[in-house]
Amino acid sequence: MLHKNVVHMLNYLKYDKTSGASELIETTLDIIQNQLKHIKDPEEDIKDIIIELSMEIFHSRPSMAPIINVIGFIINDLEQFNKNAILKRIEQYKLNNAKRKELLNANFKLFLDSLQVEHLNIMLISYSSTIVSFFEKVTDRDYTFYILESRPLLEGRKTAEILSSKYEVNLITDSAIGKFIPNINLILTGIDSILKDGSIINKIGTYPLATIGNLNTKKVYAIADSFKYNLKSHYDIPVIIEEKPEYEIYSKKIKIETFKVHNYYFDITPPQYFDGIISDLGILSVEEFLTKVKDFLPLDWYRVFL
Repeated sequence: MLHKNVVHMLNYLKYDKTSGASELIETTLDIIQNQLKHIKDPEEDIKDIIIELSMEIFHSRPSMAPIINVIGFIINDLEQFNKNAILKRIEQYKLNNAKRKELLNANFKLFLDSLQVEHLNIMLISYSSTIVSFFEKVTDRDYTFYILESRPLLEGRKTAEILSSKYEVNLITDSAIGKFIPNINLILTGIDSILKDGSIINKIGTYPLATIGNLNTKKVYAIADSFKYNLKSHYDIPVIIEEKPEYEIYSKKIKIETFKVHNYYFDITPPQYFDGIISDLGILSVEEFLTKVKDFLPLDWYRVFL
């Protein structure tokens, strides 16, 4: 049986609107560790409760690929489902995650070095902790950023506030892409999930941004670690983009017969609009990334949930 504190944390995970993937993974690990605190016998077989908890986590964030892969890393090929074994896997995940971040940052730097340009005008959308933390650490480069505000939650403002302490930053409305695209050298986006066909789920507005960039022959790259590959998609399970509250778009009370309000946080961009994916696996085309990630991740563990 799930502990009441865990149920409360699952509810928080489900309705968290502001955290990025890294923060949500931390919350997921906290949820698992909190459940383990209430297991008195460290050698007790707790497979049933861990499977139940995993399903609850999946349902809390159904489109969040890295959460699925984190759980996969923890439980894949476990010989014994007990408290000690799972705690060891969590610690191993944290070590491996740190290594993946180092590799991703090294590949990101290698990519920017390969452009051999003194100054870059870079367009970003929303907030990506991977992208922001990388540019925060850069000390010897000259960049100007054009950042889309990213409706409806306006996460682009957070990105602008952070990067403006070091760089020239221009915060623009989402619909102003066309006006500023002639000035841009490079478009960078984060990734929430990578689907089986290479399509990328990211903050809504990514699709038009990548499309317009592509039409204007701008380089468009997505950046994330390999755990963003979506196992639901891999096993041909539909990945649903959920609608969010109407009031975030239109706060007035609406008569049913007047008009409908649609509020989505994410969209899906086809792979042909990206020049490549920068990850811990390298600077790769979308096709190369898909080939490598399928060798890297333990894909079969997820069959138990099908």
